[in-house]
Amino acid sequence: MKKQNKQDRELKEMSTVAVKRAYDYIRDMAIDFSIHPGEQINETEVASHLEMSRVPVREALNRLLVGGFVAFDPGRGFFCRKFSESEVRELYAVRLDLEIGTVKQACQRGNEHDIASILSDWKQVAAIRSSVSQDELIQLDELFHMRIAALSGNMERIFVLQNIFERIRFVRKINIEQESRRDTFVDEHVGIIEAILKRDETLATELLEYHLGVNSQELKENISMGMLRIYAADII
Repeated sequence: MKKQNKQDRELKEMSTVAVKRAYDYIRDMAIDFSIHPGEQINETEVASHLEMSRVPVREALNRLLVGGFVAFDPGRGFFCRKFSESEVRELYAVRLDLEIGTVKQACQRGNEHDIASILSDWKQVAAIRSSVSQDELIQLDELFHMRIAALSGNMERIFVLQNIFERIRFVRKINIEQESRRDTFVDEHVGIIEAILKRDETLATELLEYHLGVNSQELKENISMGMLRIYAADII
């Protein structure tokens, strides 16, 4: 009996690892649009590539469906998510609402040592900004906002923000393609965390709103450019 229980646990652990591998693999392709929007996801090919059965692949796809990364058509299967400008704008709007809440709570009850640590890290980023790649800067940016969210202690907010970051990452990369924008992008992070350290809720919120630029013309143009690049194959 003990031997059987051990085997059952091992099988369960192997299954969990396989689902995670399949989830990460398909999610990353959806985020980077390695799979074209609207393209069907071949479960057999994914399973073969990852050297696993279709069972964990199907479970991963069901989880990705909940997260908004894939779509499901009964009788046909799973497809890579499609994007629209209105959807991206709505995601940015939701992000702004959530992050305003995190900044306010961080100002009110964030641990001073943790806040100072974030500030120190971003001063280091500012010092070497010219050598930081675009992908690295996107990762640092996401980590920055997640760390601020963690200061508030609301784990549900952190989970939702992570999902949004992944779904709009392609457009966010466009935002920092220009060197001049990357410089101000870094400085904006420093300004936000300095305001939080001072417990200046009003200033921190204003700086955050400017940083996200939800209603800016620049963001509208970046979203349009993102849509053009994503659906370029349909235009050619």
